Amino acid sequence: MGGRIAAALLGACLLLSGGSAGAREHDRYDPNVVSGDWIGPADILFIGDSEGLGYFGAQLYRAMANERDPKNGKPLKVWSFWTCGSDAQSWLSGATSYCGIRTCNGAGDCARDHGPDDRPGRVHYAALRYYLGRVAPRITIVALGVNMLSLRDPSFRRAYGGYLEGVAALAGQIHDTNSRCIWIGPPQVALRTKSAEDYQRFSSDLGRAARRGGCGYIDSNPLSDRRYVVARDSEGIHYQAVGEKAWEAKVWGVLRPILIGLLNG
Repeated sequence: MGGRIAAALLGACLLLSGGSAGAREHDRYDPNVVSGDWIGPADILFIGDSEGLGYFGAQLYRAMANERDPKNGKPLKVWSFWTCGSDAQSWLSGATSYCGIRTCNGAGDCARDHGPDDRPGRVHYAALRYYLGRVAPRITIVALGVNMLSLRDPSFRRAYGGYLEGVAALAGQIHDTNSRCIWIGPPQVALRTKSAEDYQRFSSDLGRAARRGGCGYIDSNPLSDRRYVVARDSEGIHYQAVGEKAWEAKVWGVLRPILIGLLNG
């Protein structure tokens, strides 16, 4: 799985060379990727987890960046930030990624940072409210939830209610900045990870929590197919490229008219 993600990143991103020296070698990275001049105003802010590091996130970013503002005809500016392992709680407070991040700025350039010497390492990122303040998006797209599904019982059951509260709180933060919000639910996961019933229940509850906080919700259950989960993926959540492509195309078919409607509003 790591090789597939790395290949996608190499093809889609401009690599940053050099890193600022930190107090310790394993904490060194280029801070401009998660703060600094790299972050700027954009029409759309798009955040997500490892599902965004492959074809799904890259192509959805390109689809939005290639769209034109229905009011002035100019291409939309999209600023995105994906970090593997992230979820609602980590975006509420900021966190550390141990397997890298990828960002694309409003100018259409992409960069990645995998820690020291381009290997998996610790990369610190801020809470979503920081990026909301810097980007000031008209619309915020959130694609989170699959890492919750990767939790095994009894951890999944224990964390369930608190996680949904975090979803509503994160959606509320977005709403409070006067940014419109759309939450994209996670794709179907392998049956060895969650039963179809547990996945469907979580997807529905996630949607209710997101809407309670002020976000619209796109349910990925009818838009994805668990048959495309990578067979050797220990978490049972990551898709083969062909499955990512199909999922992204169906999500974009639902998302695009919603975006146009919000931008026209």
